Amino acid sequence: PAPNGSFLGMRPRLWFYNITGPSPRTGPGKFIRNLLGRPPVLWSQFNGNRTQRLMENRLFNLGYFDASVEFVPWEKTRKAGAEFRVQLPVAYTLGSTIVSIEESAIAQPIESLHQQSLLKPGHPYRLSNLRNERERIATALRNLGYFYFHPDFLLFRADTAVGNREVNLTLILKSNTPQFAIQPYRIRNISIDARSPFVSDTITTTQLAQAATLTNHAGFKPGTLKRTLFLQPGDRYNLRQHDLTIQHLMGLNVFRFVNLRFTRQEDAEPGWLDVNVILTPIDKRNLSLELSGVSKSNNFAGPGLTVAYNNRNLWGGAENLSINFDGSYELLMGRNTGGARTLEAGITTELTVPRIVSPFKMPVARPFIPKTRASLSFNYLSRTDAFSVRSYRTTFGYHWNRSVASQHRYNPLVFSVFSLGTISPNYQQFFSREVLLRRGLFEQFLFGSEYAWSFNSLLRKKTKHALYFNINTDLSGNLLYLFSYGFNLTNPMTTGEYGVFGQSFSQYVKTDFDLRYYLDLGSRQKLVSRLAAGVGAPWGNSNTLPYIKLFTIGGSNSLRAFQPRSVGPGSYHSPDTLSGSFDINRSGELKLEMNLEYRYDFNNVVKAAIFADAGNVWNLSEKENAPGGQFQTHTFVNQIALGTGVGLRFDFTFFILRLDLAFPLVIPSVDTPGYFQSIKPFERNWRRQNLLLNLAIGYPF
Repeated sequence: PAPNGSFLGMRPRLWFYNITGPSPRTGPGKFIRNLLGRPPVLWSQFNGNRTQRLMENRLFNLGYFDASVEFVPWEKTRKAGAEFRVQLPVAYTLGSTIVSIEESAIAQPIESLHQQSLLKPGHPYRLSNLRNERERIATALRNLGYFYFHPDFLLFRADTAVGNREVNLTLILKSNTPQFAIQPYRIRNISIDARSPFVSDTITTTQLAQAATLTNHAGFKPGTLKRTLFLQPGDRYNLRQHDLTIQHLMGLNVFRFVNLRFTRQEDAEPGWLDVNVILTPIDKRNLSLELSGVSKSNNFAGPGLTVAYNNRNLWGGAENLSINFDGSYELLMGRNTGGARTLEAGITTELTVPRIVSPFKMPVARPFIPKTRASLSFNYLSRTDAFSVRSYRTTFGYHWNRSVASQHRYNPLVFSVFSLGTISPNYQQFFSREVLLRRGLFEQFLFGSEYAWSFNSLLRKKTKHALYFNINTDLSGNLLYLFSYGFNLTNPMTTGEYGVFGQSFSQYVKTDFDLRYYLDLGSRQKLVSRLAAGVGAPWGNSNTLPYIKLFTIGGSNSLRAFQPRSVGPGSYHSPDTLSGSFDINRSGELKLEMNLEYRYDFNNVVKAAIFADAGNVWNLSEKENAPGGQFQTHTFVNQIALGTGVGLRFDFTFFILRLDLAFPLVIPSVDTPGYFQSIKPFERNWRRQNLLLNLAIGYPF
């Protein structure tokens, strides 16, 4: 057993265990003992002789065939330990490796596969490499049709008598290997059994061949199922095609279980397999009602309601139709919020088809099912201290993966319409005199396209270094502008802009990225960093970006020492008339954000963090309503907001509750540029004005 864990030379978890006294059964003592504490590791739990044997065995597997280990215990002031004295000679290396298999159908394939052997002369002897070589050969043989072949049928014989501390290896086939395991197999018949609780039907090989003329079997179109089958009658069995078939069938998201059963037909036709694909469908229709407590990254919290309807097999081709209604009523949590409230309601309809629907052929990776998605949504948002906005949005696009870690999303058609509704007294006068700004920010429609690519190495096997990268590109209005300008259309707008149906359209280009690096320090410690940046530029038909496309900063997933949308642009300071309320000018066309977080896990439930956040937003040009907000290369460094703090996370597996206590170090709109503000944690007034507690769900990044 490992000793009790230490932190900065101390053993805090052992201390928590000891202060609770002997076996508390209830109250805070039980909580501290079970969740924060860790019992002492006693010497009686340690078996030194067993560890000695394990070390000698491990050294033997690493090529130290004649190594020796001596176990020497020691005791000192209520502590005990062990010293292992190891006599370590030079390790053995690999000499030649040959294949010696008697004449059989499998001898030639193994000889051929040996040319790409992992075992190279001169490399250190490792038992794990021998196991990996057997696995490699067995996998390759199964891809060549040897369905019943297993790595255990192969055996390496080692000869250390050649001298020079070398090991010559001979690969042989075990004498008790069954005959059917060294014979290649072909696929004869394929049948699909969709074992629905309501209908049970079987689609045979003949019916699959006639998929173009059949309409429906067991609730699914044969053509849809045929596209997922990579094993074909007459072909040799192939392990990769076997795995691809399972991946694609599960990727349709209409089956709870997928099972491929193979049956040998040795009596009638030796060397042939019949395949029975057994599918257990998920219920086709689903209606759900969800009541929730909503906690958002902008520090709004309150009750929420979601009603969702799903049809997972709309037309028999695994098409998924979803209709979702969402509503919430939220309050802005924190000081100086002015009692801001938000009412939000919306309905979204989305249709997902498990293939590319396009007049053009688009290359996609075979292991993953590409998806075509079309959606239509309406949303109403009202914020009491600002205004209300209605929006309509339609999208059509494609989602596909190039690998487990790489995902693409391309929406060639994005159409959105926004209109301003009720305006609060704080903004009545503002919008009445800023007609152009009102039209540019809200009363426009967007017609363009979007592309996003993400890479997440965390989806692969766990490693010390992990990387996440996401980039988004958003274009709008460019084709409409070229069409309007090229055909010299009559301009219906009195503002000098091109428009459709009496409303101007927005024209801009915008891109942003999010880069995260995860470093596993071991001993339940991790260092995580993030760099996020973006820029958006209006041009042609627009003088400003639509408000929903502007960058904002601050909040529980951003700069945690600042309220959401409370920083920037640049050194801009809100006027007294908007103090404590929503300020529309606190947004920008350029964003830069950096985060650094050290994470420590006390146990699987309680975790802690120390973090620092920095960043700001800027405008590309000076705005009359936001003085000091322009990005300039010689001043932007001094306008970066900085905050720090500590946090606790409670990981309950199905969700993570996060508490972050933070305070600002640099406030661009208040502090002298480039200087840290005073930190006075023992003064009540400083704590009231600076400490900010964030309550959130999940990690910030």
